[in-house]
Amino acid sequence: MDFSTEPGPKIGSVIRGRAPSTSLSYHESGSHLFIASSDSTLRIIDCLSGKPPTDRASVVKLQGIKQVKSTHSSHCALVLAGGNDGVPKKNSVYYLSVHDNKILREFTGHLGVITTLSMNPADDTFLSSSVDGTVKLWDLRNSGNSVMELKLPGNVEGSPLAVFDSTGLVFGVSAAMPDSAGYYVNLYDARNYSQGPFSEMKVKREDIERKISGAATPERAFALSKSEWTSIEFNKSGKQILACANNGVAVSIDGYDGRVEHGFVAEVRQPGGPHPGMPIAACFTPDDRSVVVGNDDGSVSCYQASSGLLARRLRGHVDRVGAVASNPKYCQIGTACTNTAIWVW
Repeated sequence: MDFSTEPGPKIGSVIRGRAPSTSLSYHESGSHLFIASSDSTLRIIDCLSGKPPTDRASVVKLQGIKQVKSTHSSHCALVLAGGNDGVPKKNSVYYLSVHDNKILREFTGHLGVITTLSMNPADDTFLSSSVDGTVKLWDLRNSGNSVMELKLPGNVEGSPLAVFDSTGLVFGVSAAMPDSAGYYVNLYDARNYSQGPFSEMKVKREDIERKISGAATPERAFALSKSEWTSIEFNKSGKQILACANNGVAVSIDGYDGRVEHGFVAEVRQPGGPHPGMPIAACFTPDDRSVVVGNDDGSVSCYQASSGLLARRLRGHVDRVGAVASNPKYCQIGTACTNTAIWVW
């Protein structure tokens, strides 16, 4: 997706919402988009028409839904949720049918809040990470015990993050170094994970600070470089990894040696504005050419993935863009504040 050429993308449709969106996920076919919102609703949109589909429910309810991940089934999704009354539970992953808003399976075993989900693009397994310091591998066909569990070693801090690459043959796990010194990123062979990581990389805090120094004052760059990572994502080729963090920061790192390549800082209305500490919303485009970043001021920044330079800024939202996603099959991106915009070329 080339954002530098004219006329650039335009809004093809707008899906109205009543509460801020927390997560967007395209189905692998590119045919539809899942939209999770903080009012416990999950919307499904036909990506070709920009309207609710006619062959399934367009809105389902699940209390406290905060993250959605599409599966290989066009009618089912993985969700993280959790209401104040403990139902659904914050430590469980739910396999949800959007046909009838029915939970097909519940995956339990984490002892703390689950932070990330990653669906294997090659089969029916998925990864979850938790504040309990573990990463688990599950099989959608079996709601029993997890297939695999990795525990953080004693020399790391915080919560791990986990993600499959685009082939499903490799997965990455990140965890914080002690004293905010940076992050470890380990890569595993998904078929031989019991042998341990085949690559162990270190992303140093001072390298992050150096890359974001051009977009912030020295004092702010130092503070932002210590922001907690909230998600990681491989690009299509696996040559880059995008790490998103709190306080509106993201960095792209080399997928082979962990070198910090580029830093991205979300635009804010004013320093310490209405959404302090919020995680940045960012993603790669499927062609590996761009990084899309949601901003606090309602705009969307589109950067060249190779150079880190800003190619275009899209405007159309009235509040913080808290979720972004890129269609894996069509030249289309989704961005969301309370309303979700579908951008097309």
